[in-house]
Amino acid sequence: MSHKHFGERLEDLRESLHRMSHDIEELLAEAVSIVGKADVADATGRVVEGDRAIDAIEVEIEETAIELFALHQPMASDLRVLVTILKINNDLERIGDHAVNIAEAAERLAALPKKVPIPPELQEMERIARQMLSDALDAFVHENAAEASAVRERDDTVDALQESLFRVMLTHMTEHNISGCLQVILIGRNLERVADLATNIGEDVIYMVRGTTVRHQAPTEASTS
Repeated sequence: MSHKHFGERLEDLRESLHRMSHDIEELLAEAVSIVGKADVADATGRVVEGDRAIDAIEVEIEETAIELFALHQPMASDLRVLVTILKINNDLERIGDHAVNIAEAAERLAALPKKVPIPPELQEMERIARQMLSDALDAFVHENAAEASAVRERDDTVDALQESLFRVMLTHMTEHNISGCLQVILIGRNLERVADLATNIGEDVIYMVRGTTVRHQAPTEASTS
């Protein structure tokens, strides 16, 4: 395979990943939008179907990337790009799974006779986690390590919100439906995992751009490495 042909296929792979990321962002947005609503069955079905489509795209991207590895045996920067695409591809597929978890929890909430309050921490977690994901993917497109580092710095904020959400829902359990409170906590946990995966993507982008691994380093340490 000529280097030109390899470059074209690699660019096609990047475009496929970018389209997949757009679909994931929309899937996550739809899943969170139905939390606390009364009639969510149709929306949950759309999220589940959307995740199945994401799964199929994930397999296609992985197979293409492995084929490029085998046929071209890329070196240096091209190798890092392919490795990063494989990692982000897997992380995006997992975010799709979390979107399904959120939609299904929202459906269980809707079926409860006694509703539970949705605390503002949940909306704030959703806003930050989705923005982290969007920014991490922009960093990949821009090949910008500084943008990726900025994503990592917001993960602690989401963790703190999840702890606050947990405490709030514990206090509501005595006066509201316990099962409903647990579903809200579960939704928060899934949003926390989305933020974690966005952080992973940011770390992979830093590796792609700089050739250095920053996972397990604090953001302040990574910014100087």
